[in-house]
Amino acid sequence: MVIPLYPKFKPLEIEDFKSFDKVFRNDPPVISELTFTNLFSWRDAYHFRVSMLDDFILLKSEANKKNNFLPPLGIGDVKRLMENILSEANNVFMRIPESVKSLFEADARYKVFLDRDNSDYLFKTLELINLKGEKYDGKRNLIKKFKSTTTYEYLKLKHDNINECLDFQEEWCLLKDCESIESLKNERRAVREMVAHCSLFGLVAGAIQVNGKIRALAIGQPLNDDTFVVHVLKADSRIPGLYQTILNEFLVHEARDFDFTNLEQDLGIEGLRKFKLSYHPLHMINKYTITHKG
Repeated sequence: MVIPLYPKFKPLEIEDFKSFDKVFRNDPPVISELTFTNLFSWRDAYHFRVSMLDDFILLKSEANKKNNFLPPLGIGDVKRLMENILSEANNVFMRIPESVKSLFEADARYKVFLDRDNSDYLFKTLELINLKGEKYDGKRNLIKKFKSTTTYEYLKLKHDNINECLDFQEEWCLLKDCESIESLKNERRAVREMVAHCSLFGLVAGAIQVNGKIRALAIGQPLNDDTFVVHVLKADSRIPGLYQTILNEFLVHEARDFDFTNLEQDLGIEGLRKFKLSYHPLHMINKYTITHKG
């Protein structure tokens, strides 16, 4: 189905991949939300709808009473387009990157809020791989202990064995009781979508196998020319050092050629924030919410 012209919208569908891919090739994203992988895989959780306006692709979430728009996708006068959208009642822009936020911060007509829970963590890839220095002593020790006490194999998952990771995903969900936690239930669906469309989306996946069973999983892809984004990082938390090892092995095998690694956001989850901060990010890729004061 062709993407309709604004103000008409339609649900985001797999057939929209080519339209998004063309935009991202011309204007590579810097924030983790703006891959078709994330948009499509989380479309049900956020109730994403898509439209076209002035050669921009518009995405909005209808998950609550407001129309939460993501950053317009395309090249052109983005401020004018956003001003038109914001002039309508109940319209809000979310997950706005620094470059777009700077167009609005001095304009008294608008409110600009930092969205810390959804800001991305950016790291130097080689720093995460090499883990040099005293600040990484704990990480190195955990990895060393895991490797010295466990016989394991790193697997590069491809189309002929990618479905094996779904068995691990289901086991992980049983441990975490995904069915009773809405965010984990949504994540479960998103992972299944990524696995189902791994080749189309250009994803790479890796796993750690212990005693013939997958016990850890990572999925990612290039975000832009110099940044690799990790969409999924899961491990059996009962095995000490496994989370640290899967991240390290995944980056060694799949992301070494990228200057930077984006580990996405922490969603305000205390344990996730502590884990990502413990790797000493180069900086945060801040995101913002913009509303009209009127």
